[in-house]
Amino acid sequence: MNKLTKILIGTGVVLTGGYLFKMSRTSANLETEIKAIIHKFDLTGITIRVDAKIKNPTEGSLKIKYPFVKLSYKGETVGSSQVVNQDITIPKFGEANIEAIMIKIPLMGLLSAGLDLLTSLKSGAGVKIGITIITTIYTAISSFPYEYTQEQIVKK
Repeated sequence: MNKLTKILIGTGVVLTGGYLFKMSRTSANLETEIKAIIHKFDLTGITIRVDAKIKNPTEGSLKIKYPFVKLSYKGETVGSSQVVNQDITIPKFGEANIEAIMIKIPLMGLLSAGLDLLTSLKSGAGVKIGITIITTIYTAISSFPYEYTQEQIVKK
């Protein structure tokens, strides 16, 4: 291998490594705001509406998969959203609003999570649930998982 080939390979490795490092930091720089409310509560169960705002404070636009949302109560998953095969582009220094992600928790799911959960929801006092947003960030040469969890009190 001649000297020029070695220099070109070394430069490529350094540039690629720098790019991958920068993109891995991008997921740490994303800001996520989550808002959850009880959309419907009846004899069949409860439907919780989750709205998410994902902010990109970086100088490069990003593409992410439509977020998957999990709800948990006292560490146990009580519901999750549908999987949607859709890409969302977040412009540089911009944000994406993902609204009305509906999560249905059947009455049996509420009962298995605990009677105190059902009682608190029924009384309107509110319940602290964990909301986890899971997606993938796509770059020109690879992809990175992104997960964000927030606890929030939801009530009627």
